[in-house]
Amino acid sequence: MPHKVIPFTFFRSQSSPSPVTHSVDLPAPKKPSRRQNSKSKRASTSRTPSSSNSSLRSERSWKMPDSQSHKRLSFPNIQLHGYSPKSSSKSITHPPPAVLNVVIESPPLVVYGPASSSTGALLSGQLKLNINDDSMVIDSFVMRLALEVTNKKPFHAHCQECMHQTTDLNSWTFLQGPATLKKGEHNFPFSFLLPGHLPASMKGSLSTISYALKATMSPKHGEVLKLSQPLDIKRAIYPSEFPRHSIRIFPPTNLTANCELPPVIHPIGETTVSMRMDGVVKRNSDTKTQTHWKLKRLTWRLDETQKNISPACPKHAAKLGNVEDGKKGIEHQDTRTIGTEEIKSGWKADYSTPDGRIELEFPFSVRAGSHPVCDMKAQDGTEVSHTLVVEMIVAEEFAPIKKPTQVTPTGAARVLRMHFNITLTERAGLGISWDEEQPPLYENVPASPPAYGNADIYDGEPIPDYYDLSPLDDGIEDPVANTIRDHGEGSSRTS
Repeated sequence: MPHKVIPFTFFRSQSSPSPVTHSVDLPAPKKPSRRQNSKSKRASTSRTPSSSNSSLRSERSWKMPDSQSHKRLSFPNIQLHGYSPKSSSKSITHPPPAVLNVVIESPPLVVYGPASSSTGALLSGQLKLNINDDSMVIDSFVMRLALEVTNKKPFHAHCQECMHQTTDLNSWTFLQGPATLKKGEHNFPFSFLLPGHLPASMKGSLSTISYALKATMSPKHGEVLKLSQPLDIKRAIYPSEFPRHSIRIFPPTNLTANCELPPVIHPIGETTVSMRMDGVVKRNSDTKTQTHWKLKRLTWRLDETQKNISPACPKHAAKLGNVEDGKKGIEHQDTRTIGTEEIKSGWKADYSTPDGRIELEFPFSVRAGSHPVCDMKAQDGTEVSHTLVVEMIVAEEFAPIKKPTQVTPTGAARVLRMHFNITLTERAGLGISWDEEQPPLYENVPASPPAYGNADIYDGEPIPDYYDLSPLDDGIEDPVANTIRDHGEGSSRTS
């Protein structure tokens, strides 16, 4: 055995006085194994009667029932570890002197269009301060909109400044100097136009970009009250009305692929790619035979590439050396697959045409649970792009021209690979850009209707006054009015 267990006993002589015992609450001993029981029996036979009596008394004091131990702990004068029956009662909590809350009144923050031509998104809301005391003296009350970038692979692994960068986009000063506010709710409106070149919120494998409203209220007496409200900013690119067309040529063969791609794709939903391959058949009129390419398998995958530049803080910038570029740091790149599938059937082949043709159509989408990042390109070097890779395996076959079904494999095969740049973006939904839905501004409305030049003269003659104009119905004859005028108003004719 690796550990030898020795039984625990108390030994004392008969002449020695009885020791003073103290009750100690210890956990119940574990049940000994068979080997320990056998050893304890051998040891008990070799002991003297006096030692056995003392060990029995010690075992009795050792094996104390749990009920007695709990009774001994319930003396009124004993208090263990600060325990008190009064502590079990619920403590009365007082409300804080003030509470901060943010209410966003603007629609979801979606930046429409690419970064080069987007007008941004409009942010508006109210910062609410609820004071519970009768009055409060405030020294300062400010709020800022912060852009926070966290690098998962920083320039220096243990430097917080290399890992986190914060940029203030805007700030609001609601109260400056000592000001006394009474009890109740106080509203402070704010608004800001987010520029269109800002990157959208993202959580990538290399970096994280987030936005937050951070308010700070400093009372004259008491603790500083802070609030942080995260903001989710998205970018939506409108798809064009016409799909994309792409042509790929595969030398030294005569194969040509005409592809029709969607302009944009979305994280949720399927899109379809249509493809037509020409130049499949090659005929030899002398031997009256033909060779054609047969499509065996098609595989597509959607790759996401993330690029990032981890900047160096001023403390570690000297390790870069003399770098004149403004983007000082280490470049990182990560590529992962967010969707893939293999297709072995579902296309049509026509070898009766002069060049032959293969037509196919397949759907592709982003795999569920992959958490993709939409396409973006920031000024700090962060970039996310997506690529659709299509691989086709074609095999060459030999057949007579008159009997194209009697094919014989030649053993030649090729792998045709194509890369397409795909734009992944959020759905625009029912929203439109803020500048397209705003009403006209006051400075765009003229002060009065436009004036007419030489309004008093028309065709060389003065324009008559309004009172000098004749009624419009002077030249129109009214038969009812003529009858009344001839016979008089109220007159009657009798036969």
